[in-house]
Parts: sequence; structure tokens; C-alpha cells
Amino acid sequence: MAAIGAEAIPPILSARGWVPRTIDAKTWRCTVPTGAGNVRVIVRHAGTWLYLAVIPFLEPESVKPWGAGKYPSRFLGRILAVNSNLSMVKFALDEDGDLTLRVELPTESLSAREVDTALALLATTTEQYRAPIRDALLDAGRAAERASVLPEAPPLSDPPPYTESSPGPDISMGDAETSVGEAVIAVRNPSLDEPDEGPPALDAAARKAPLRSDPPPPTV
Repeated sequence: MAAIGAEAIPPILSARGWVPRTIDAKTWRCTVPTGAGNVRVIVRHAGTWLYLAVIPFLEPESVKPWGAGKYPSRFLGRILAVNSNLSMVKFALDEDGDLTLRVELPTESLSAREVDTALALLATTTEQYRAPIRDALLDAGRAAERASVLPEAPPLSDPPPYTESSPGPDISMGDAETSVGEAVIAVRNPSLDEPDEGPPALDAAARKAPLRSDPPPPTV
């Protein structure tokens, strides 16, 4: 079977009752009414590949301030989980960061029936998932906003604050001995940079005075 050409795409779209609007020689757009609102389907023939997509998957006005590349990480994780349950069609982000639903088909040995099946899946999957995914995005956004207003936790290295009624910080015995020694030095000499206030003569006399344990000098 020969590869399907670009000229075969508009008849396939029209056979579904869709009205293709030509964007360029190899790209078409259709607006399809569904139970989840209008769905905009883009089809592009790129030689060896045929790209089909619902762009955007979510209406921008319905998900503000989210969209255009701004999504909570929790939401993107759920989208990846949904992809694992889908066949042929997959969710992805386009160049503008908008959520899309896409199908990529190799044009070699591709039949019109396979293209029609892909188009049907785009429409039915959008109708099934648009509302739940919009709600999931808004829920994830509200959760992210609540988390952002919580006060920051203090660093683990900082000690907890204490008051007069609560016990003060624990001091080890080594710290206590150091504090007592420093207090004694401060009492003896309040300013380590200045000499003692006692008279130098008295200090000299004290150094020359004999100890009480020494015997008195012999008399002549």
C-alpha cells in the first residue's frame, strides 16, 4: 500500500461531517461540537508523518490562572498517569506550553480507515476527559496556593525559642567551669587592658613579707 498523501486528508474529514478549514497546503482545522463543548482539531501532513491534535485541550478561560506552561507539578503527574490508560492518543504540551491531545501516525501504508479511527478517538477522549482534567487542574492549583501561604519552618540547626517559664538551654559542666573562671577574673580585674587599682608599694611589700610558716630571723 502506498503512503497516504496530503490530498486525501480533506475528504476523510468531510466524510465524518466535519468542515475542514485550510490553514496551508498541508494543514487543516476543524471545529467539532461535542458534549464537552467545541473541540478544535488540527491535522497536519508532514510527509512521512501525519499529526492530529486537539489544541488546546482545555479552554483557556476555564482554567485561569493556569495554562500556557504554568501547571502545578501535582497535576502534570496525574496527566502522565492518565496517559498510561490511553491507547493511540496521548496528552502532551505544545510549543506554547498548552495541554493538547495528540496522535502521530506514519503515512507509509496508512489507510483512510486508520485516520478516521484516530479522529474519532480524539473527539471521544476529549468529551470523556475534558471536565475531569479541568477539575483536577483547578484542585491541584488550589492545593498549591494553600501550600504557598503556610509559614516557613525554622531551620533544623536553630534551637527552639524559650521564655522565662521554660527551662533555659542546657549547659555542660565544661561550659560552667569556663563561665565561673571568667567571672573570677572579671572580679579581680574588671578591665584586662588596665592595671590593678591597688597601690604598687603595697604589692611590693606583700611580695617581700616573710611567710608565717618561716621561723623568725635569729637575733644577734
